Amino acid sequence: MTRPCLLDLDGTLMPSHDVDNRCYWQAVHEVFDRPGDTVDLARFRHVTDSGILDEWCRDALGRAPADHEVRAVKARFLAQLEDAANADAAAFTPLPGVRAWLRRRPAGTVAIATGGWEHSARFKLRVAGLAKFKLPLAGSDSEHQRTAIMRRAHRLLGAAQRDRLPVYFGDGPWDLAAAGALGWGFVGVAEGPRGERLRRAGADVVVANFREAANLDF
Repeated sequence: MTRPCLLDLDGTLMPSHDVDNRCYWQAVHEVFDRPGDTVDLARFRHVTDSGILDEWCRDALGRAPADHEVRAVKARFLAQLEDAANADAAAFTPLPGVRAWLRRRPAGTVAIATGGWEHSARFKLRVAGLAKFKLPLAGSDSEHQRTAIMRRAHRLLGAAQRDRLPVYFGDGPWDLAAAGALGWGFVGVAEGPRGERLRRAGADVVVANFREAANLDF
């Protein structure tokens, strides 16, 4: 029986991890007028856009971000991503095999569970030409924890999938940890040093792209 598959976005469906991280921190530093570099995501408790912003504000400012500040960061982040896509859309090109893999999946068995905000995730899907698949999408707008986002994405698939143990596809150790916390299956999508990092963290299955994922039986 086909298992539901939930997909992370940046680094998993497209090689956008680095440009996304750069644009995110540019937006944060501009809105709060605190010049700085990108920050290692592994230092944060919840590696999601909302979780990172909340923790960074508490550390740097001694308080949580105000609602208007969150809105400002989200708007500036999207503007940065738009500029990046106009300058070089290659970072938003789907990894090899993504479109073919999605076309082969039975309807109603795939959703996106991203640590990003939904507005920026949908923008990246449009740029990548993946919006046409109309995948259910859960992001971090209303919750900091990746496990909560993953559960919500699973529910979006509907009642027929709720009793089936999902498989989560991700590219970071935080993705592996979240899948483990839920007792879900995990497929790492990464190569080179990032793939080795996942293997060292305990991932049993790591593929370089979705051409390789096509050989997996889920």
